[in-house]
Amino acid sequence: MKFNVEFKNFAADAKIRRRIEQLTKKVDKKLLTFSPDEVFLRLLIEENPVRKLYRVSITLEVPGKTLATQEQRHDLDETIRDAFAEIDRQLEAHKATLRGEPMWKRRARREERRKQQ
Repeated sequence: MKFNVEFKNFAADAKIRRRIEQLTKKVDKKLLTFSPDEVFLRLLIEENPVRKLYRVSITLEVPGKTLATQEQRHDLDETIRDAFAEIDRQLEAHKATLRGEPMWKRRARREERRKQQ
């Protein structure tokens, strides 16, 4: 997976960089089904110094879909974790759709699916 991390209006310390690296590796493990050349993650973290407010924006491009989330809070670590949790949720939903899980949810649809095969 290729990724780009951008900081606006502040410099990140080592703790924040480790957290980002840890969460990026976690997402990368879930992307093993896709080609590494087709997946791209953009992470933008910006600070509003007047209010001490942090905004984290993540865009994950996977084959067939672009997943995006934006979180805004006063605690940077919490904001980063919540943004990655939302991307993780969206990624799992996308993978479930690719596997055809919505068709298997109801009995009638399962029978339709069997007839199609």
